[in-house]
Amino acid sequence: MSAATHKGYARSGNEDSFLVGHHIGGGDLDQLTVELMVGSNAVVLAIADGLGGHKAGEVASRYAVEQISAVREEVDFGDDTSVSELLDSIGRGLHHQMLETPALSGMGTTIVLAVVTAQSLTFINVGDSRGYVIDERGLHQTTYDDVPPKSLTASRRTGAITQALGGIPTRMGVIPHIHRSSLPAGDWSLILCSDGVTDFLSSREIASIGRSGNADAMTLVDSALRAGGEDNISAIVARYAQYKHNDGPALGDEALLHR
Repeated sequence: MSAATHKGYARSGNEDSFLVGHHIGGGDLDQLTVELMVGSNAVVLAIADGLGGHKAGEVASRYAVEQISAVREEVDFGDDTSVSELLDSIGRGLHHQMLETPALSGMGTTIVLAVVTAQSLTFINVGDSRGYVIDERGLHQTTYDDVPPKSLTASRRTGAITQALGGIPTRMGVIPHIHRSSLPAGDWSLILCSDGVTDFLSSREIASIGRSGNADAMTLVDSALRAGGEDNISAIVARYAQYKHNDGPALGDEALLHR
């Protein structure tokens, strides 16, 4: 499994943060490669994209992934109410910080999560950061873009989103998009990414990179940089393979998430 984030070429700083298990990343350039076992505990992955043009987007995104990391073993990600309560609590925390520190007023972040267990795969998102699965059928987007309708005359979307965690001084709840499924058959991959990837790479390009056995999150980031790098760029790529003993069959309740 790999994660990477880069500030890009047009921004003075990076407002994105990522979470891989208990590992938190961010800053102008950060990357991680790790192998995780999916067993009795869920593996939780997340990318938070601080709102560009708002104050302290990097504070908001870091706070979001820190809060998810702190409670990831206590939250029932299989229950919609538990998921909504988690995200609402993050929103409340951001709002409280805005009240305490006026300089942070308006800070906010998107969030996209993937939660992998031995039997299930759950994607959760608020905003326009995306999740994908790549299996034997191809690339499938598993998240919903919270964006306004695109103008017929616009060549590119504006970057506006219709909901986020925080983002406005008044407190508002969010309606998360939740997609649950059983694990895909065979070996498969998942991708989480910020709009710094999806605004500059096509679905075909993302699928091609995701299918490559040697590609990792930094490959996606580098491709987005070559396409212009006009935004902060973050990605997580996880490849799933059944774990086998040397002298035995694959284990149904254990698998590896790796690069």
